[in-house]
Amino acid sequence: MTPARRGSLTAATWLIGLGLVFLIREAAGLSWSEAWPLFVILAGAGAFVSTAVHGNIGVGGVWAFTWPVAWVVVGALLLLSTTGNLASGPGELVAEWWPLALVVLGVWFLVGAIVPRSGPSEALVLPIGTATEANVRIQYGAGELTTHPAAIGHLVDGQFVGGVSHRQDGPGRVELRQDTTNGLPWFDRRFAWDVGLTAELPLDLRVDGGATRMVLDLRELKLRNLELHTGASATRVLLPQAAGATAVRAESGAAELAFEVPVGVAARIRSRMVLGSTQIDQGRFPPTALGYESVDYASAQNRVDIDVQGGVGSLRVISGT
Repeated sequence: MTPARRGSLTAATWLIGLGLVFLIREAAGLSWSEAWPLFVILAGAGAFVSTAVHGNIGVGGVWAFTWPVAWVVVGALLLLSTTGNLASGPGELVAEWWPLALVVLGVWFLVGAIVPRSGPSEALVLPIGTATEANVRIQYGAGELTTHPAAIGHLVDGQFVGGVSHRQDGPGRVELRQDTTNGLPWFDRRFAWDVGLTAELPLDLRVDGGATRMVLDLRELKLRNLELHTGASATRVLLPQAAGATAVRAESGAAELAFEVPVGVAARIRSRMVLGSTQIDQGRFPPTALGYESVDYASAQNRVDIDVQGGVGSLRVISGT
C-alpha cells in the first residue's frame, strides 16, 4: 500500500471513529462526563489501524499491536467505570491499579530488552570536518549499547544492529536515535549498537536510555561532560584517563550504575538514591560531609565529579585500569 493510500485510510478511520463517538453518546443518552473514555478507545482503534496498514507481519508484527489493544482495553474499563457498570469510579480505578500498570510496563521493557530478534545492521561514519569540539546525544530506548573510540578523523562511527537515524545541527553536533520505521526496539526487533566516539575533540555526551544494557568505554576520550538518563537499565561507565576535569550527572530509575575511575584520576562523588545500595571504594575516595572525595581532588590535573540521583537501584564507584 502506498503512503498516500495509508494516509487516506488512517484519516478515514479517525473521521469514522469521531462520528461513532458522537452517535454512541447520543444513542446511549450519555453525558460527556460518562462518555469521555470513548475518545481513549478511539485513540487505540486509530493506532491499531495505523499499525495494520504499515504491513507489520510475523511475531514482531503481532507485538506491534500491543499498545493499540492496551488503549482500547483501558478505554473500555474507564467507560464501564463512568457509566456505573463497575463498583469503582475512574479516579478510584486509576488509584487502585496504577502500581500494577507500572509493574507490567517495567516487565515489558525488561523482557523486551533481552529477547533476541534479528534486525538490519547499518554502518554509519560521520567525519569531524571543521568541528573544534563535539556534542553527541544518544537516544536509545531498549537493547544493548557499547561505545569505543572512533577512528581518526571520525566524529561518530560504528555498527548499528536494528537501524539508526541521525541528525546534525552544526559542526560537531549530532544526535543518534533508534530507527523505529519498521518496528519498536523491543519485541519488533533486536537493537545492539557499537558506537565510536571521537577521541580527538573535547566531547560533551548525553545518553538517554530506557531498558538498556550499556558499557560506555570513555577511557581514551577528551570527555568534558557526561549526562546519563536511564530507566530499567544496567550501565557500566569506564571514565577517562586523562581528560582534565570531567563532570558526570546521572539520573536513573530502577537501575544499576557502575563507574570505574582509572588509577591516577581523582574523584568527588555525591549520591541521592531513594532506595538501593551504594558501594564506594573508600580507600581511594574517603567519605566527607557531602559524599566521597579523593584527598587530592582540588589539586588533581585529572579529576571527575560524579553526581547521581536515582529511584531504586545500586551505585558502585570502583577503581579501573
